[in-house]
Amino acid sequence: MKTKLKRLPAIPLLAGVLILLHYILINAVAPPVNSSWGIRYSGYWLLVIASSIGTNLLALYLGYTACLTKKPWQRLGKIAFYLVMTSLIGVIWGLIFYKAFDVQDLWIGLFPISYNNFPFATSILIWYVGGPFIARYIANFSQEIQQAMAFILSWLVLLMPFIFAKPLWGMTDGNSFIWVGTLFVFGILIAQGSFSWLNYYKKTFFVAIIGFILVVTTAKLMPITQSPSSLFGRFYSSQLLNVGLISLAVFGLLNKFFTTHFTWLTRSIWPNWFALCAYFVSCLPIITNRLANDLHINDGMSTVEWLALIVMYTAIMLVAVGLLTLVLNWFTRIKSVHYLIVKFTLNNFTDLIGAPKFAKRMLRENWHILVVVMCGFIFTVTQMSVTFLTTTGFSWKLLYDILTVTRNRLILNVIIFVCCFLLLFSLINRFWPALVFTSGISIFIGVAEYLKISLRDEPILPVDLSMVTAFGEIAKMLSPIIIVAAVVLLIILITASLILQHHLGGIYPHDMWKRRLITFLAMLLFFSGSFFVNHENSLPYIIFRSFNIDPLFYDQSTGARMNGPIVQFINNLDVKIMDEPAGYSKAKIKSIMTKYNRQAKQINQTRHNELQNQTIVFVLSESFSDPNRVPKMKVTPNPIPYLTKLKQTTDSGLMLSSGYGGGTANMEWQSLTGLSISNLSPTLPTPYTQLVSKQKIVPAFTNLFDSKIAIHPYNASLYNRKQVFKAFGFQQFYYQGSNDQLSYEQKLADSSYISDASAYKQTMKVIKRTQSGSRFIQLSTMQNHMPYTTNYKGKKFRIMGSAFDETNRDSVETYVQGLSYTDKALKQFIAEIDKVDKPVTVVWYGDHLAGLYKSSLMDKYPIQLHQTDYFIYNNQTHQLSYTDRLVSPYAFPALALANGNVKVTPYYALLTQVTDKLPAMTTDPAASETNNTNGANIFVNQKGRQLKYRNLSSQQKKIFRDYQLIQYDLTAGQQYAARWAQQKLK
Repeated sequence: MKTKLKRLPAIPLLAGVLILLHYILINAVAPPVNSSWGIRYSGYWLLVIASSIGTNLLALYLGYTACLTKKPWQRLGKIAFYLVMTSLIGVIWGLIFYKAFDVQDLWIGLFPISYNNFPFATSILIWYVGGPFIARYIANFSQEIQQAMAFILSWLVLLMPFIFAKPLWGMTDGNSFIWVGTLFVFGILIAQGSFSWLNYYKKTFFVAIIGFILVVTTAKLMPITQSPSSLFGRFYSSQLLNVGLISLAVFGLLNKFFTTHFTWLTRSIWPNWFALCAYFVSCLPIITNRLANDLHINDGMSTVEWLALIVMYTAIMLVAVGLLTLVLNWFTRIKSVHYLIVKFTLNNFTDLIGAPKFAKRMLRENWHILVVVMCGFIFTVTQMSVTFLTTTGFSWKLLYDILTVTRNRLILNVIIFVCCFLLLFSLINRFWPALVFTSGISIFIGVAEYLKISLRDEPILPVDLSMVTAFGEIAKMLSPIIIVAAVVLLIILITASLILQHHLGGIYPHDMWKRRLITFLAMLLFFSGSFFVNHENSLPYIIFRSFNIDPLFYDQSTGARMNGPIVQFINNLDVKIMDEPAGYSKAKIKSIMTKYNRQAKQINQTRHNELQNQTIVFVLSESFSDPNRVPKMKVTPNPIPYLTKLKQTTDSGLMLSSGYGGGTANMEWQSLTGLSISNLSPTLPTPYTQLVSKQKIVPAFTNLFDSKIAIHPYNASLYNRKQVFKAFGFQQFYYQGSNDQLSYEQKLADSSYISDASAYKQTMKVIKRTQSGSRFIQLSTMQNHMPYTTNYKGKKFRIMGSAFDETNRDSVETYVQGLSYTDKALKQFIAEIDKVDKPVTVVWYGDHLAGLYKSSLMDKYPIQLHQTDYFIYNNQTHQLSYTDRLVSPYAFPALALANGNVKVTPYYALLTQVTDKLPAMTTDPAASETNNTNGANIFVNQKGRQLKYRNLSSQQKKIFRDYQLIQYDLTAGQQYAARWAQQKLK
């Protein structure tokens, strides 16, 4: 018997509530552990399975009302609008509350078909659009045929998969096309009078209760160990018999109840849109990730608290989705939005036949912007390709990797190209000249990038813009062929733009000046964000990170290859060197210089040695740190017995590293300049690549010496070392591939790095060379650099503790064995130093800990995980003043001079005061764990306790202020003190 059909909005409303509850349960709640007949365990799985019928109810309801739905395809435009806006609002939510989103979150809304995030919507929309036709077709069948159809579908789709407990007909979950279609047809059949048992309260209630009892009983007899998001079982799966019958029974109860009660609800349509918004929200990765990570409800709380949180989360979600539905419904009434929706709406199903014409019309109306996007894509791929061509030949795999691995970064580069075009177009109001000029800039950037990386292994940086004023000098360095080609290309571009503009046109109409102005201002605002991309939590910073942009300041060339030349250039725009200290002026700097001129004279009254004929060696030992000092770890026997003994007989202690697992160049920079990285801006984490090239004068410890030699037994591409060491005044630089060839390149086992023993031999060869005057040697080793995969034979150390994951044990063992080899090489090195008959001072230090330990240790032991070993050894004085002094790398020049009892210049008098009177400075170790940005400046006393500026004495504050002012002047200021800092001992 057919019932009088009515729309029952309460059903989609309840379906939306269940969808949200199910979403919270499977993503935000940790499944309780089964313990006898625990209420929480049973209640959780009962709620999960009961709420899983939400989509089933929605499919049944849409089928039930199919014959009442007129032209459902007319709502596709509005549905698409809801999807796009829900995704966009999800991104805004992530920005506001978590300062993060992923480009995928935008992509899903704009191109949902590119991701399988809406499987149920995909299935139901097809059935929904065809619903009126299917309903009319089934309505023509006799009652007997309809009953037979219901029986056959129930047997094939409900009963058979239940009997065999297998996902027959491709029904792996409740979103499959067959399952959703079956429910949709069931809904139509219910409307036609089939499933008559649904008209009786007792029968439907009995079926529902039995179904839920089966769920709870089965869950207790056979504990559920599956993830709630991929639950499968005869009595659990939303697409199998038990839950399917529960869905039908609940639908029947609701249908019966709301047909006779609350009839005023039949006039409401917003519950339909509420259910749609609820489903869209439940499919957004940005919200799913936050529920699973930041808002997760753990099992370690009372049942009342646990349940209260679930109720609270659900209530908040319901209110949020309800408000979202109201806001989007209001938006659709705005004239411009309504026009946009109508534009993409199918008025008649036969309009699909005109889809090709519609596509052609859209192309005809928007071909200009498509040409711009295509040009941006071509030139961006070209730019990224040429940066790789400096190190490898062209291959199709290279092109494939650019299009896949760097996809998000490629999209960002194209967006920047389009915005650059829009800025020019809105300014000059000529389409083709704007496009050709933008393309010409892209070509120029690509060529310039290739040339600069080929010549200097460094991409174009903002500092290079200063070279424009010296174009004449630059031109002399270039091949005439390049200059002629550039001029010819410029003429071709100008001619092409004029011809294209003349024949094809392309301008804003004169009455659209407001649109031009808005576009111009919007693009200016867009590009102004370039100066904030490294300001943490700023909108440009968040957007760049969402496109997977990694500045790679330590390797600018790789940064240009991975991010694209333009984005890497922008990464380097937002670099504030250092905040200007209060009171900075020429007069103030001069007064400080005068003060330390006197201080130098005072110090030198007790210093008796000159640098003449002395050699000072700085040895940076890669990743070296005593493993027995790592919290919760013990290594036996001691892998570094010689260093342990040596540190008791010469000046030694611990060094505060600003890095963990990386940041070698920052320790080099501090030790060679005497400046602290903790005083620099957070946007300048790598001075070698971001600062040194900007300084007109680069004061360094090397200025005190007649001969300066650098040794790095590896290539010099990282950190721009070749240019930096040239700026520091090094006269020779030994590295792999250099003109000053390495004499010793032996490696241990199958390591890819030159051994420390070879590095020390190379250093000794330089030390033993006949040399008049003073000499400085900088050695940076590589043996213990990551990855720790060398197959050392005969590993003999026992490593115990919980400081590292067991999956890292092999790496830790390899690392410790490498330290043992370094210790033996160091013993031989010092023995050779002792044989030299002239004064040699060795400043030896580890640059940072290896990044092998649990991240949780950093929260509890941040200082300890940033402490490395150092010693200062003089082969003649064998001075022993301290064995446990805590210092930072900027102190090494002053400590080296003090160890050798060498007189100081005024600048090193300042560094001596900073070293002796102030606690050690470093970046906040907890904030600088990743080495991507500098943490705030902190002080650490000799007991390893962290101090703040307010804890300093008045005298210490004065010294720190002097140091800050001088550092600012040398790095970011007018360099009033630059020559003063460079002066040699007189």
